[in-house]
Amino acid sequence: MTRSPIIFVIGASSGGFRAVSRMMSHIPKGLNASYLIVLHSAYNTNNALSSLLAQHTDLDVCDAEHGMEIKPDTAYIAKVNHHLFVRDSKLFLSKGPRENLFRPAIDVLFRSAAVAFQNRCVGILLTGRLNDGTNGLECIQKCGGTTIIENPETAEFSSMPLYAKESMEIDYIVNIQGIPQLIKTLSARDLPPQSPVPAHIRRENEIAIKIKSQIGLQEDLGTEVPISCASCGGPLWEMKDSNPKRYRCHVGHAFSQEALLKQQESSVEEALWVSVRTLEERRNLMTSMARDYEKKGMKQLVKSYDHKIEEISEHIKSIKSVLQLNV
Repeated sequence: MTRSPIIFVIGASSGGFRAVSRMMSHIPKGLNASYLIVLHSAYNTNNALSSLLAQHTDLDVCDAEHGMEIKPDTAYIAKVNHHLFVRDSKLFLSKGPRENLFRPAIDVLFRSAAVAFQNRCVGILLTGRLNDGTNGLECIQKCGGTTIIENPETAEFSSMPLYAKESMEIDYIVNIQGIPQLIKTLSARDLPPQSPVPAHIRRENEIAIKIKSQIGLQEDLGTEVPISCASCGGPLWEMKDSNPKRYRCHVGHAFSQEALLKQQESSVEEALWVSVRTLEERRNLMTSMARDYEKKGMKQLVKSYDHKIEEISEHIKSIKSVLQLNV
């Protein structure tokens, strides 16, 4: 009886295409394995990664399409600005809320593959910044799968694999050039013991891929905290049974602590820029009004507006200094 294929889910961020290309160039056909890949990319990047990766490997490479069946000896790449997830041995795409600031997010793919394939799932986390993928690796491990990270000491960008290493017990920590041989070994080895899918992982996966409603999220998966979602402004719930600590809102945005902090910083900066623009427009309007009053000989009003203009100019200068601009 032929064994079902091993599913290798691969996630990378900064430096990811180079790492994936190096790895995939040494993986032969015939391992009875399939490869699902998420690479963080800008939302307006062209979907050219599959054609580029195909130049580096003998495997079949294609963009993931909604409803596509997973076949052996094939690498599927998540489309730009679409989450990639799996269900019933098929690929699905979604433009759902970002997780850890990204769409596609590594955690979305890893979590869904953990639920769908359990002990047939192997998660591989490569080079990158921040910490997308760690929760996904934890889900894979809790569902009976195997976890691999690129050695942070030799990765082009160490943050992502290092965070995983410091947050959980990783099964294999390997330099990028050693991962193809490990893939060959795992493909030939007996599967690890099967484990039941924890209820909280199944539930969060269903929410993330929009099978179930967000209503009742706080009772099922987390505790409401006095922090607002940095993407939509709604309330956040801290996820139970999650290491590292993570947050999710009713809309579906999800963050690690580091990702939430980064998004908050971005929101603050955006708000400061809006403030600068509004104050500059207010100063321009007041300057125009002061000139009109001066022509009419209304000296007292001109003096009042000059004082207000000077005050606004100081506010603008202060905000720009926070934004570290030369003023």
